[in-house]
Amino acid sequence: MNGNTGRIADINLTTGAVEILELPEETYRDFIGGSGLAAKVFWDRADFSADPLSPEALFILMNGPLTGIKLSGVSRMNATARSPLTGGLAESSCGGYFPPALRLAGYDGLVISGKAEKPSYLLIDKGALSIEDAGSLWGKGILEATADLREAYGKKSTSLVIGPAGEKMVPFACILNEAHHAFGRCGMGAVMGSKNLKAFVMKPGRGDLSLADPERIKSLIKELTPRIKDYLISQVLHDFGTAGNLEGHMYEGDVPIRNWTSNFDEVMGDALTGSTLSERFLKKTATCAYCAVACKRIVRIDEGPFALAEGPGPEYETVAAFGSLQGSSDLAAVCKAGRVCNDLGMDTISAGATIAWGMEAYEKGHLTDEQTGGIPLRWGDMETVVNRVLPMMAARSGKLGELLSMGSARAARAIGGNSLEYTAQSKGLEAPMHDPRGGHGHALSYSVSTRGACHVQTAMHFMETGACNYPEIGFEFDLEPLTHEKKAETTVLAAAIGAIENSACLCQFADRSLTLPEIVELINAAAGYGYDIASMMEAGWRVFHLKRCINYRFGFSASDDDLTPRLKEPACDGDSAGIEILFDEMKDRFYELMEFDSVKGVASRNKLESLGLTEEADRVWPGR
Repeated sequence: MNGNTGRIADINLTTGAVEILELPEETYRDFIGGSGLAAKVFWDRADFSADPLSPEALFILMNGPLTGIKLSGVSRMNATARSPLTGGLAESSCGGYFPPALRLAGYDGLVISGKAEKPSYLLIDKGALSIEDAGSLWGKGILEATADLREAYGKKSTSLVIGPAGEKMVPFACILNEAHHAFGRCGMGAVMGSKNLKAFVMKPGRGDLSLADPERIKSLIKELTPRIKDYLISQVLHDFGTAGNLEGHMYEGDVPIRNWTSNFDEVMGDALTGSTLSERFLKKTATCAYCAVACKRIVRIDEGPFALAEGPGPEYETVAAFGSLQGSSDLAAVCKAGRVCNDLGMDTISAGATIAWGMEAYEKGHLTDEQTGGIPLRWGDMETVVNRVLPMMAARSGKLGELLSMGSARAARAIGGNSLEYTAQSKGLEAPMHDPRGGHGHALSYSVSTRGACHVQTAMHFMETGACNYPEIGFEFDLEPLTHEKKAETTVLAAAIGAIENSACLCQFADRSLTLPEIVELINAAAGYGYDIASMMEAGWRVFHLKRCINYRFGFSASDDDLTPRLKEPACDGDSAGIEILFDEMKDRFYELMEFDSVKGVASRNKLESLGLTEEADRVWPGR
């Protein structure tokens, strides 16, 4: 087998047993790798009745077919499980250094089940897997635990680590590689914590990559690397990070303010944008393995209440979630909040969004001092957020910590009233920091995403903003963001492209400068799949439809493809003020184009069978 190793380790933490799954090459080709292959393994092996935090629940890490080659944007991997936050299919993506190390150790992925008897970590040493005692690491923050593991196994070792929030099974706990690169969304850290699994550790070692056409891979790396590096988006990312265009996005109505009650504030935009971060606090840039873009920020704050030692800085999502969304323009507070979340192991989007919801609930009187334990939640009070609220959330301590650790949807249901209406989420997953009222295709994309509100499961975010063009599949639309026109048609294409990117484990930043023929050639030269554009797109749609079938088995239906009222109400300011999102029209057209049943929210039997999903069709459409 080329590109892939053909080996997936199946580890039962309860018994300590390790087996090797060797899937047919056809399965790899049909589901690409990464999130697609993980979804297929999940469908075939998961106990769908298992609670997300039970020993029977599966946790899967999976590489893509390009992992390990020395090209920008391919050092990513996927994590898949059932989400403790949403109850549906969870997937998350992470870059860094662990993915290529796992490939070079001889594995495409790891399938974890059971629960260790005591706190443990999984060690991989020259391909050998062992379960080690993590008693000395349990309770430590991610930064300290990562440093301890590096000291034990050498500077060239690499690890995936959870923090106290994961140990306490906070449903939006995350996992970090090198205390910087995150599996951020859907509660993957909680799933690890439920299994008494503190970390995955990879000792340094070197294996060989088996490639279908190694000479062509070399020439593609030589050809594509300068273009990726010199691409305008790459230059902005390198110089100013992912928040590089926050100020511009503010004018487009894309940046949420005060729990999505506004999306325009010129002063706030200038205070929080990436150039300001670079000018004030940036010390150097950091990167994932083999990447020439280097979009990661390393920051230091020398004085003030949010003084911070040199270390990882915030991404755009963190800047908005702990800045504008909470009514704050204090960039130092953002940096501190992001670092605290990283060390405790909490997704900054869900954590920040839940706090912002709490601030509005407190302002409205729906959340009382009695319910907060006397801790006020006021707009822009970042000292309270950083020093009190975040540690309480991670520890699930006190009335306020226990409430907010649920996530916004469950917390809103707990306090009652109409507070659920001003959460900003779909399927229980808090929306990323891109306002669908500034780009109406986002509304449709968020709602039909299988993991909940998400801007990376499809490529809609980049397609609607004009960051890419795919004439080979008919995408040459001149999209107007503030209308519903062509958004359903675009989302159909974006669903396949997003599935391809997340299954091939391509970074959606580096990928923007690549054409579809080049992606086809990369995958074929690495893995020998024999794709053309049509068959690669078909594989993308196969993956998307499989994930929909998984969610159907978890009880999701067409009615769950929706947004909360806050995300659908017209914006009150900026260029998008007063413009209604014609959500139902977009959703109905998308359902028509995808051949979705209007009740079940999955494709017809004929559609599923045409994609080779016959077993899935039998499960979803029994007796037909």
